[in-house]
Amino acid sequence: MFFFDPVYLILLVVMIGLSGWAAWRVRSTYARWATVDSGIDLNPYDFARRLLDRQGLTGVRIEPTPGQLTDHYDPRAKVLRVSQSVAAVPALPGGRGAPQLSVAAAAVIAHEVGHALQDRQGDKWLATRSVIVPAASLGSSLAPWLIIAGLWMHLTGLAVIGVIGFGLAFVFTLITLPVEIGASGKALAFVESLGMVGERQDGARAVLKAAAWTYVAAALTAMLTFLYYVSLVMGRRD
Repeated sequence: MFFFDPVYLILLVVMIGLSGWAAWRVRSTYARWATVDSGIDLNPYDFARRLLDRQGLTGVRIEPTPGQLTDHYDPRAKVLRVSQSVAAVPALPGGRGAPQLSVAAAAVIAHEVGHALQDRQGDKWLATRSVIVPAASLGSSLAPWLIIAGLWMHLTGLAVIGVIGFGLAFVFTLITLPVEIGASGKALAFVESLGMVGERQDGARAVLKAAAWTYVAAALTAMLTFLYYVSLVMGRRD
């Protein structure tokens, strides 16, 4: 069925290629601009605090989180979490001495502050995404098994439930796009207001654009998978 279907194997290769390309692009772009001083005399945590306070987000806490580029804003806990890789303060070429904040780190942190501002402003896309997170997570994990079981046992209703469940995951990836694009727009305004212009601003834009491609790739991957599941259940494939 799935794993012996040549169409599925082709889709799998395409999806792995999309995801791999997007991941490579964001990591390579981040690595390039992680060695360029932003010109802002603040360490990553102080930079995050200043951006939050400037937006009136004094109640948002800042916490470290393990991993590389695992930075995120938690709207339920009102916490901005900064990853170990972004929080690190390396010796940057041409730097003026610690503390130093790289262009890449500034872009990532500003992006997460953008999400915090979206939360305070009641952004409809962010609110919708937060509501469907549990259902989308459950749907993406259970959907393949429900579809397999439904088709194997000729229980069309069960397979349809699986398709609907994965459909929620697909909708989640679509809703994520305007959320992330909106946060990136706010991030560029933040860094420009602090004096990061010219090549540095171009670098911040490159980092944010590369990150956005990971969400585009995720949406395309989810769309291809969803359409394949629909075609199976509709009987267009064995």
